[in-house]
Amino acid sequence: MDVKFINPFVIAAQTVFKTMLNIDLVLGRPNLKEQRTTSADVTGIMSMVGDRKGTIALCFQEKGALFVFNSLMGDKASTISAEVVDAIGELTNIVSGQARKEFEKNDINLKASIPMVVVGRGVETNFITNLPIITLPFTFSVNNGAGETLTLDFSFE
Repeated sequence: MDVKFINPFVIAAQTVFKTMLNIDLVLGRPNLKEQRTTSADVTGIMSMVGDRKGTIALCFQEKGALFVFNSLMGDKASTISAEVVDAIGELTNIVSGQARKEFEKNDINLKASIPMVVVGRGVETNFITNLPIITLPFTFSVNNGAGETLTLDFSFE
């Protein structure tokens, strides 16, 4: 896959996390994902159509999703709740919007669907392309402790 389709997602995730959460995301080695199922506890999914079409998914382990919610909302959640799900959906929307801005710089116009959030591992996902899913693994530190992960999965024409 052409780097011009990968870089907007990398830039978007890093920019949004730094701006909104004061978190530096460190990109790991991108790879291909074989399964079309969720691999994390909370996954925000959004499709995009226009000059191209594709789907992105922001995948969080429970601890990372709770940290994002607590940071965004200034609230304390200890379990995945409807409010945490809403926060991950909104973050998915924001990252998607930032990526679309990067695509516009390359004259690629896209519209996005309303994000859907799935709770649980192994849930089948419906990416709107049949192309391979590229996984961008990011790590970030939670409260100066052990690293947490965000995985950004996408399939994009």
